[in-house]
Amino acid sequence: MSSQELARFALNHLDYTLLDPEADEMAILEFLQRAIDFPPAAVCVLPQVVAQAREMLDQSILVASAAGCFPAPNGDINERIKDISLAIQGGADEIDIVMDFEAMMELRPGEARSTLQNLIDACEGKPVKVILETSCLDVQEMEDAARIAIECGATFLKSSTGRRGGCTPLVSEILADIAQKNGEVGVKISGGIRTLEDLKTHVDAMAPFFDVASIGPERFRIGASSLLDSIENSLM
Repeated sequence: MSSQELARFALNHLDYTLLDPEADEMAILEFLQRAIDFPPAAVCVLPQVVAQAREMLDQSILVASAAGCFPAPNGDINERIKDISLAIQGGADEIDIVMDFEAMMELRPGEARSTLQNLIDACEGKPVKVILETSCLDVQEMEDAARIAIECGATFLKSSTGRRGGCTPLVSEILADIAQKNGEVGVKISGGIRTLEDLKTHVDAMAPFFDVASIGPERFRIGASSLLDSIENSLM
């Protein structure tokens, strides 16, 4: 792909993200206006911003919400479900939730599975991106977490919150391989993908397993905020 082709591909698959709980009204409005000017596949916001985003944005732009007390992987299940419900009531089209990667690291997969299933059930049939937090897991833990997520009903396997380390090309390759072997499950790569050059490295790593260039946003997403700067510069 040429630079412009890669930029258009990136925008069409971008979950443009604002997950700062301290963001003020001006920052939120500027973020949403930018999504209007350069329409991504989706915006990804916290539950308290969902209703505003859904009201301002065209219906062609999905509103995803990092819910379940993001970026926590655990905690009071009732509070996590309440947070998901707030996002759904606001009009969220998709939900991103953090899997209990700490339970996976501590060899408590049954606990991780039970919690995740409760959270996915609370999403009322909305597509769910399960955040594995791959920077904290070894390859076997990552594969086990991905398998549990798929069995619990994940729509996408998502690499990272970006709060505990980013996504590497190796992680993108592993997730693409798992997704390719499991039917219609998608992949969302996020964490540290700031430029089109960064993205190309990940796309190249995924290529043997995922024909990324021909896959639509229903199966591939890029979670990022600053990536839009690189996209905009290439499209101008």
